[in-house]
Amino acid sequence: MKKVLVIGGSGMVASRFIDLARFKFEITSADEKTLDITDREKIASFFENNSFDAVVNFAAFTNVDGAEAQKGDKEGLVWKLNVEGPKALAEICLAKNMFMVHISTDFVFPGNEANPGPYSEDSILSESEEGIGWYGWTKNRAEVEVSGSGCRKAIVRYGYPFRAAEFDLKKDWARNLLGIYNEQKLYPLFTDQVQSVVFIDDLVEPLCKIVEEGLEGVFHIVSEDTTTPYEIGSYVLEKYAGKLVEIQKGSMVEFLKAPGRTPRPRLGGLTVEKTEEKLGMKFKTWREMVEEFLDQLSS
Repeated sequence: MKKVLVIGGSGMVASRFIDLARFKFEITSADEKTLDITDREKIASFFENNSFDAVVNFAAFTNVDGAEAQKGDKEGLVWKLNVEGPKALAEICLAKNMFMVHISTDFVFPGNEANPGPYSEDSILSESEEGIGWYGWTKNRAEVEVSGSGCRKAIVRYGYPFRAAEFDLKKDWARNLLGIYNEQKLYPLFTDQVQSVVFIDDLVEPLCKIVEEGLEGVFHIVSEDTTTPYEIGSYVLEKYAGKLVEIQKGSMVEFLKAPGRTPRPRLGGLTVEKTEEKLGMKFKTWREMVEEFLDQLSS
């Protein structure tokens, strides 16, 4: 059984991965209390005393608006955690001959009219941060650092994760939607934003295969098709309520025009054909993922 270190293990996605993958691997979970990846000395000390076959790095500063407050600051926590941390991990993986899986996002791309998605696994990363928020840009630069490190590695991108299993620290978009529906506080949902989603349970099998076989490259683990917040939101609520639910239509174009808005991919999403082929798997559609989510909630 492979020994796998999961960094950021207390997070929303990583904790569910650990729950479902713990029978496949001997997993050690680390968070900022046990392994501070912004401190190279602590990384070196940790790996002097612990050895693993693979390292899966979920750790990141993911608050998109919070990250924007540090825009341009390479001494700030966002840059240190999202860029310097993965770089240091890649270097230690190279030195110790460990396989590294770095978790990334479609936010590495601008998702605008000049460079729209959905993006394939071999889409070229932008070398300019124009049109990309600070969170997305730091994740973009992390991919560059990990890719150029020389270690054995995989970069796994996903977008808009959601889970049925309880998680007290943070509400994903689907649970938040159900919450505001139950409170009768629905707000408009964008009709003009293209996105991919992933039900976190459906992330586990493909990610386990990448780790188990040490598969290198860029992988996209998301719904087989893209959607819009309005389309998927309407479907979630219709299936949940057992009736059509009226939702106001909103525009991301108009939303982003307001002063101080953080740039986000509007024409984003990820394609999965190359990943499906490499893994020998067929991913679910977003509708199938929603149905699985609601089935688990009801049971």
